[in-house]
Amino acid sequence: MRYLEDFSPGQVYRFRSAPMSADSIKAFAKEWDPQRLHTDEDYATAIHGSLIASGFQTMLEVFRPVMSEMMVDVANIGGMGFDNLRWLRPVHPNEPLDVELTVNSVTPSKSKPDRGVLHYTLSARNPEGEVVFSTDTPVMIQRKQNDTN
Repeated sequence: MRYLEDFSPGQVYRFRSAPMSADSIKAFAKEWDPQRLHTDEDYATAIHGSLIASGFQTMLEVFRPVMSEMMVDVANIGGMGFDNLRWLRPVHPNEPLDVELTVNSVTPSKSKPDRGVLHYTLSARNPEGEVVFSTDTPVMIQRKQNDTN
């Protein structure tokens, strides 16, 4: 298990998201974001060169490897939101994304000594190296002395 003290500003963690197929983009959009950019290949191709993924699906796919490969082993109390959430470029079918998590700050709580806040920036790049998604994310994490396991 990793605790607040196990992180320090400047640490960088790298992941890769699985590519989204055209079918998965359409299926997600049909249920959650039924805009023509995500459901109609001809319409999307005329504007963006191909179908494009919903920003919400992109965000979920960016977070998937972070959650399954890193946060699953962190003494996470809970997420605190997103700051500066940006979808900077469209994501096309079958594009894997290189995901980078950079620790910005680690702040022990002044009022609750068993926890603190880890602030990190999460970004994703397409195969051309262009940033397609970014956000700053604070998360509440337990401190080591709180571990009772």
